Amino acid sequence: MAVRYGDDQIASVLNRRGYSTGKGKRWNQTRVATARRNHSIAGQKRALHDPERVSLSETARICGVSHHTIQRLVEAGLLKCEQITPRAPWEVSRRDLDAEPIRSVIEGLHRTGKLILQGGCAEDQLALFTENQGDDNARYLE
Repeated sequence: MAVRYGDDQIASVLNRRGYSTGKGKRWNQTRVATARRNHSIAGQKRALHDPERVSLSETARICGVSHHTIQRLVEAGLLKCEQITPRAPWEVSRRDLDAEPIRSVIEGLHRTGKLILQGGCAEDQLALFTENQGDDNARYLE
């Protein structure tokens, strides 16, 4: 993790995984930096920006959708996300965001207000954004 993540993020992951320092204390940015120095491990105080990888929150912002929509794409197996170690931040490759079928699913969601993950949707699925539905809105108002 030290190659890409900052000491603050490393401390957070170590704590979430239940690890403590040799003296039984919780990890913090200073303790991680000290451990790196003591063991000659290269790293940085803050995370380095990687233009090829983005967090799930950043993925949602780039696509103009909610975090929940990104989770649904991941659960459906359409979008691959990875983490460097358990409890580390999940990341998505920028290249995957521009690939099919992600691009068409997101475009379809923006156009219709419906998240269609594969093969279409049920006739009675309500629109997420009703202003995009035109004459179909009358059906939902009955």
